[in-house]
Amino acid sequence: PQWFLNTLIVAMFTCFISTALTLMTAYALSFLRFRGRKALMNTALLLTLFPGFLGMIAVYFLLREIGLTNSLPGLILVYSGGAGVNYLIAKGFFDTVSRSLREAAYLEGANEWTVFCRITLPMTTPILAVNALNAFIHAYSSWEWAFLVCQKESHWTLAVWMYQMSQTMANQPWCVMAGFVVVSIPTAAVFLLCQKVILRGIVLPSMK
Repeated sequence: PQWFLNTLIVAMFTCFISTALTLMTAYALSFLRFRGRKALMNTALLLTLFPGFLGMIAVYFLLREIGLTNSLPGLILVYSGGAGVNYLIAKGFFDTVSRSLREAAYLEGANEWTVFCRITLPMTTPILAVNALNAFIHAYSSWEWAFLVCQKESHWTLAVWMYQMSQTMANQPWCVMAGFVVVSIPTAAVFLLCQKVILRGIVLPSMK
């Protein structure tokens, strides 16, 4: 069905874009020194104190001005930039990375991009799994943003369809509950996959 394909597209692209932006931003905040760094960190921390729905109207008008309403790219854009807490989690993880390895790479002539891709990034498997899991769950299960940005039925995601189903079939709660159980299977599968990665990256090294 179209709503399942829409959900798959939005979730996959959101996972990739959100995780890439989160890791690169957290790396810059942890290791690079530039003007406005502290202000950017304080802004990210401040945004986590407010619920996301406070900016829904402003975001909707912005998307309408640039022509991204009723489109999956607009929804992907909203989901990819809406997880400010992930930046703080990733930065806290990067702060624990040994700086001696990076300094040794600089002495060997490596540039900043090489240090990020070949030295720092392989160490971030646990935080990579955490961010991917958060991005997937947010894109897969959130229906408020999906319904606001994509109001055409042809652009609905699975979460919006389930919300509409729960409203129209309120007198048949057993059908609604069965539907929620079925649609929760992909989330459970992704969680179990990421859980193994997180445990392999955190628990096993600590046991050696």
